[in-house]
Amino acid sequence: MHRIRSLLTMLAVTLLLAGCSGGTAAAPDGPRGFSWRQAQGTTLRLLVTETPWLQVLGNQFTKFEELTGIRLAVERYSRQELWTVLETALAEPGRVDIFMLDPALDGPRFHRAGRILPLNDLLRDPASTNPEYAWEEILPRFRAGAEIDGVLLSVPVMGEHLGILYRKDVFQRYQVGVPRTLGELEAAARYLHQKPMGSKNEPGVGIVSRGNGPTATSLYAAFLHAQGGSWFDGGRRSSINGPQGLAALDAIRRLAGYAPPNLSKFDWQDASSLFTEGRAAMYLEGSSIFPILEQASSRVAGKVGYALFPDGPGGPGTIIASRSLAIARQSANPRAAWLFLQWATGREMSRWALGFEILTPRESTWQDRAAREDIPPELREAFLAAGRIGHAQYVPPLAAITSVREAIGEAIEAAFRGEDIRLAADRAAARLTEIQRTTEP
Repeated sequence: MHRIRSLLTMLAVTLLLAGCSGGTAAAPDGPRGFSWRQAQGTTLRLLVTETPWLQVLGNQFTKFEELTGIRLAVERYSRQELWTVLETALAEPGRVDIFMLDPALDGPRFHRAGRILPLNDLLRDPASTNPEYAWEEILPRFRAGAEIDGVLLSVPVMGEHLGILYRKDVFQRYQVGVPRTLGELEAAARYLHQKPMGSKNEPGVGIVSRGNGPTATSLYAAFLHAQGGSWFDGGRRSSINGPQGLAALDAIRRLAGYAPPNLSKFDWQDASSLFTEGRAAMYLEGSSIFPILEQASSRVAGKVGYALFPDGPGGPGTIIASRSLAIARQSANPRAAWLFLQWATGREMSRWALGFEILTPRESTWQDRAAREDIPPELREAFLAAGRIGHAQYVPPLAAITSVREAIGEAIEAAFRGEDIRLAADRAAARLTEIQRTTEP
């Protein structure tokens, strides 16, 4: 139990994880002519970020090499380093075969620059795809999140959803129900704010989250979708200053009254520390953070409940995110690269990852009780539900994503500070329009 929890706590998480065979031998030809050894002698260059998935699956890469006869040359980077390297590396023929990306953040930019190889034809090709791969076992919203304009660009290796992480002991003590709607979320935060809840019965806040603007775009997206909104209106204009966009900012502004006063400066580490110290009743964050909450040093270990983000007047607000693998368009070995993607995201490696507390979007994996034994049952139910109803666009699908998140982030921080949200939204909308005009086709 808790086989890799100490490892995961040392790695940053996102906001906002498998092979068809892990054996060392395979028949030269499988059903419909498929062969794992069709590209033996090839060397694949992988550029990946240091993630929990890599820590867990990296020591299994020799199994892929033995199965296929393909050698893996792996380059490991921080997320920021990989962004920098890929800007030039993806333009060089043969420099990259496979790379890791966040589809929502990186997909539009790399797709429009022609840097990602579409996977549709490889997936349909019986000689390239193992008939046991079962792409349809990937939860539907994670599958949809891997596409842009109907083109499949990547496969997810680990996933998460933005949800409510709450203190079960506090909710029980004060007889509060788990919020299912935005109204219930605000009511619970208001009622629990400043109630005794710490280890020495000291008062805590009703709710905490990320507040630093660019890192909180996924939180805003959840409120936006729950209001029935989307990033753009029918004319491709930013909707942040439209009715649903303003309603989302107003909901954030109201909740900030039951949060730490300096929330606009919080990143995920700040919010996590407050929650694990027992000083908050609820925490809005991505589900992949759960090992940090359940580690031995956490004062809330064993006391955390996991629920979906609440619905609003426009429906579900649940946001999903993933880390995925893509094939470079300039790869010299696309079929060999596709073999690796199948192995890394197929059934066996998904079970292996889940056994080390990596949330995998392959649904069949969760039927294995041994693999999921360290995942809280509430979290399992919420994650699987999110994979069926969640929204993958937690940022606008624009190429200049850093500038986009900064523009939206300013409006989010203004809401957290209780400032004029219409003025902040109008400024953000004007900035987003300028970004679209200068960077979008």
